[in-house]
Amino acid sequence: MEKEVYRDLLQDEIIQDMKIKFDIKVNSVSPLDWNYGNVCWIMNSDRGGLFVKVHDKIRNTRTMEGTRQALKYQDQMHFADIPCQPVLSYKGEYTYVTLTGEEYTITGASEGKHIDAGQANPSQLFSLGKATGRMHNWLKKNLPHNELPNWELKSKEIMNTRLEKNLQETMFAEHDRYVDAIIRQMDILQHIDLGELRTCSRGWAHWDMHIDNLMFRDDQIADIIDFDRISYVYTDFDISRSLLSCALTSNGFPLENVRAYVDGYSESTILTADRIARSLKLTWYKECKWVHAKYSKNRPMSRFIEELIWIGENWDCLEEVFKEIIKYPDNISY
Repeated sequence: MEKEVYRDLLQDEIIQDMKIKFDIKVNSVSPLDWNYGNVCWIMNSDRGGLFVKVHDKIRNTRTMEGTRQALKYQDQMHFADIPCQPVLSYKGEYTYVTLTGEEYTITGASEGKHIDAGQANPSQLFSLGKATGRMHNWLKKNLPHNELPNWELKSKEIMNTRLEKNLQETMFAEHDRYVDAIIRQMDILQHIDLGELRTCSRGWAHWDMHIDNLMFRDDQIADIIDFDRISYVYTDFDISRSLLSCALTSNGFPLENVRAYVDGYSESTILTADRIARSLKLTWYKECKWVHAKYSKNRPMSRFIEELIWIGENWDCLEEVFKEIIKYPDNISY
């Protein structure tokens, strides 16, 4: 069945189910791009704008229970004034199943807008840092403490095997820039101290805080979206991912932008230069496998790869870079 035909049939089914379960009348519909197998719409209704997502059965089979919990946490955070949209519940559940077995979710529709990677201004970054710090504190206070994270670093041997494969395939594709980056990765891998990375702050995290999951309104964060991956891992992932995606430019990190984010986050928990540098290394170790020629023409992935390349190129001086950035007078306002 063609994607568009499938989506139209699914759309009609969802609209009927929304009427039955929630007594919501949909007036108009705007389909969104397919989201990693999930089907999404903005639906204008008698309750205002709604974001509706049908969860892909294949992609989410093993993770749906976690997604259901994450949506519950999102709804609770909304009412705790964390910038995210509320989630509608039906009989205590935050996902709902149609007569044909399609599972879907309804949240409020954000009034914010996406911005381009690396283009957040200091006021936006201050607001994002503040919201992230408050979110981490809320998660720490309200969710159970785990002894071990739900994700752990792979061994250096496994990582090296993957990088060797990437190197051979990227050399065959004659992508010299990525070849140089992978060679640098393999050199870093020989000397990296996994014990240092394991000292990163553990806790509940959004775990996907890149630019596509952040909505801004003027100079403020409007909404953090897509909480599906929330998990007990390392909170530092949210810090490094936000800074890389929102603040890194072709010329590196603008001083005032990183300072703004640090100021905002530090209203909840002090954020040091050493912690930022260590969090960047943690993200690099988790994600460096994606540097590969086959992603060079994919816009989001090629941007992500440039972020990883920057970390690799600056690996030996990350602490000094951020110590210089965070050293500043106290009279800055946002």
